[in-house]
Amino acid sequence: MQSRVSCLVVGMLSLVFSNLAGAQGYQWTEILVEGAQVVQVFGLNDKGQTATTTSIGSGIYGNGTFTPLPPPPPGYQVTALGINNGGVITGVATTAGIQLGFILRGLTYTFFSRPDWDNTAPRAIADTELISGYNNSNDGTRFAGFIYDPATDTFTDATPPGSNNTIVQGINNLGRITGHGQDTVIGRYGFVWQQGTITKGTGELLPFLSRLKIDTSLSASGRGINDSGVVTGFASTRAGTNDGFVGNDALGYQRLVAPGGEIAGNSTYCSGINNSNQVACYVWDSASFPLAAFIGSPPKGGADRH
Repeated sequence: MQSRVSCLVVGMLSLVFSNLAGAQGYQWTEILVEGAQVVQVFGLNDKGQTATTTSIGSGIYGNGTFTPLPPPPPGYQVTALGINNGGVITGVATTAGIQLGFILRGLTYTFFSRPDWDNTAPRAIADTELISGYNNSNDGTRFAGFIYDPATDTFTDATPPGSNNTIVQGINNLGRITGHGQDTVIGRYGFVWQQGTITKGTGELLPFLSRLKIDTSLSASGRGINDSGVVTGFASTRAGTNDGFVGNDALGYQRLVAPGGEIAGNSTYCSGINNSNQVACYVWDSASFPLAAFIGSPPKGGADRH
């Protein structure tokens, strides 16, 4: 007999962090690019590759090597923001003052944009090649999340009900997404969203939308999700600064502070997670000046704790 598991979450879920600030069990490996400052990292696949923005351009970092993106067509500037296990890359292309999405397979760029929107900004790509991201208007008054299917060239809206400022970033191979939304009642919140029913073996996981927040005054932003539903992102747990986090609703959340993030005024932003629960995070100071970026690995035997 087929079982049906409902995961519908109503209202807000308050994140409860461990008192072990800094998640000392995680081991941090700095992402270093010779002759460049690493600015941001996004996404992290199971091969340890992450989309990396540096002071000398954008590319893919993995196993100690930084590979710049191939030159785009004339008139375009490109920034990588996601890479799947097959090496397919997505990100943002800027041309004539607007943002388009791109898919990069090998040396070939394919560009796409959502109809009736000024800008299209992909943030992540699953092994299924579904792409998650967001749209915004040039005047900054309209935002929406999306899931894009390049096989059919179709967009599915992914804007949480009532949100007026949405960024969708992570997507896993089941189609679950994470990001953040904002409304006039609860402010900015992170979310995990499964829009359709997922069949796993003889069971079904029903659609749900889970909103995440530290408390009524501070915010959380989801940025990556793996196939086990473990989420990473960042939260304003201290006045004016942010710490990373990793975990899920069922087993709780753990604070992540990358090296340098513990210094007063500095923030840790975690932006990607793979199926080994490794995370990609970067540290900025209070003026949003980039300091360093890291891949964090959970302690041996600790990957199943979250």
